[in-house]
Amino acid sequence: MNVKRLNRILEMLFEEMNILINEGKELPVLRNVMHLYSSLQIAKILAMKRGLNSELAAITAAFHDIAVVVTKKTNNHAQNGEKYIREIIEGYNENITNDILQITKEELEIIIIAVIKHSEVEIFSNDSYVELLKDVDSFDKYLHGIDTDEYLIIRSQKVIEELGLNSRF
Repeated sequence: MNVKRLNRILEMLFEEMNILINEGKELPVLRNVMHLYSSLQIAKILAMKRGLNSELAAITAAFHDIAVVVTKKTNNHAQNGEKYIREIIEGYNENITNDILQITKEELEIIIIAVIKHSEVEIFSNDSYVELLKDVDSFDKYLHGIDTDEYLIIRSQKVIEELGLNSRF
């Protein structure tokens, strides 16, 4: 599996998070790091199952709560993530000399749209990456034992069935 772009973007994200950790906000940032890692792994698995680009799915998952990490606020974090994603991807693309490893404009738009809509779990769409990210976030919250609402449970049950897992809700 080729994940060179993902690994470089994760390095950039963790450099930013390290600054935040050192500002005395360790616990919330560490929780976000844990959620980031588990979400991107779930994203890769679901993308493989659904025939999507697993690296792009993982990059999208890595960015889905970027506004929470940067601002420490969950209110409107999905919509507020766009500017941080654009800044980070722009910086990433400027430092990559190999065009093949750059994030394309099309990929950037896929990432941004999925991040902006990932909190709208009650809305079902035809966008594969939006739905994947909603399912990933819901399932990861379920796995971490975070209280979930009706739609997060519906999405988690869907993922469990899709992956052929056994679970009792």
